[in-house]
Amino acid sequence: MFKKSYLEKYNEEHSSVAASLIVNKKIFIRFLSICICSILYLIIFALSKVNGSHDIQTQFVNTFVNTIMVCSFILSFLFIVGYILYRFVPSVNKILDELSFKIKKTIFIVLDWLVILPVCATIACFSFAFVFTFAQVDGESMYPTVSNDATVFVSYLEKIEKFDIVVAYITEEDSCLESLTSYQRASYPEYYIKRVIGMPGDSVTWIDGVLRINNQVIDEFYFDNYTKLDLKATWTTSTGFYGEFQYKENGVINKTYIIPDGYYFVMGDHRDVSVDSRRIGLIPEKNIEGVVKFEFGDSGIVRF
Repeated sequence: MFKKSYLEKYNEEHSSVAASLIVNKKIFIRFLSICICSILYLIIFALSKVNGSHDIQTQFVNTFVNTIMVCSFILSFLFIVGYILYRFVPSVNKILDELSFKIKKTIFIVLDWLVILPVCATIACFSFAFVFTFAQVDGESMYPTVSNDATVFVSYLEKIEKFDIVVAYITEEDSCLESLTSYQRASYPEYYIKRVIGMPGDSVTWIDGVLRINNQVIDEFYFDNYTKLDLKATWTTSTGFYGEFQYKENGVINKTYIIPDGYYFVMGDHRDVSVDSRRIGLIPEKNIEGVVKFEFGDSGIVRF
C-alpha cells in the first residue's frame, strides 16, 4: 500500500476547498521561484558580459544551462500571463478554482521537481561566471606538469603569484606575432595554460636551460631533477629567452627589459614546444582568466 503524501492527508483532514487553496499557494511559490531564477540569470549573464565574458563560461551557458533557462523563460511568461488573467478575468478565475485537487496536486508535484533545474542552473551560471570553472587542456605545452586532455579547476578569485599556473588568452590586438594568416586571425582569442615566470618589475632570462629572474638563478622547484637535466640538455638558442620583452599597447609593439605594470611573462613547462610570451609577448593582466588549482587526471586529483 502506497504511503499518502502530506497533501493527501491535509485534503482528508480538512475541506477540499482549503486543500485546493494550499496547493494554489504552493503552485504560485514554485512559479515565482522560476521567475526569480530567470531574472537572476539574466542579471548574472549581463554582468558577466560587462565585466568581460569568460569564453569558457559562455560555452557552458550556451549548452544545457541555456536550454534549461529558455524553458524557464517560457514558463515564467506563461505564469505571468496566467496570473494576470486569474486576477482580472472572472471566467478564468472560476475555471482555475474549479480544477480538482488531484489535478492541482499533480501540477504542484511536477513544478516541485522542475524548479530544481533553474535554481541549479542559476547557481552554476554565477559560479562559472565569477567564481571558478573547469577547462580541458589541449596540447603538450605544460608537460610533464599538466598532461594533454587533462581537466583542470580554474579559480577566478585567486591572487596571481609567481610560478602559478594560469589560464590566459590573447586577442589579435594583444598578440606580438606579425604577418598573421587569415586562419590565425579567425582563431583569436587564443587560450593558453602557462606558468607565470615574470611579474611586473621583473627582468627574466632563460639561457642554457637556466632561469634567471632579476639576475638571480632560480631553482625551478616545480620540476623534478630529471626534467631539470632534460631542459638543459635540450635547450637551444631558438627556444631561449635573452631578456627583451615585447608587449602590444594601442596597436603598437613595445620592447623593454623590465616587465611593465599590468603585464606578466609566462612560459610553458615543455619549453621546447610551448608557444608563450617568448613569441606572443607579455600577457595583459585583464587577459588572465584565473589560477589553476587542481588537475583531474588518470592518477586522481593533483593540487598545484
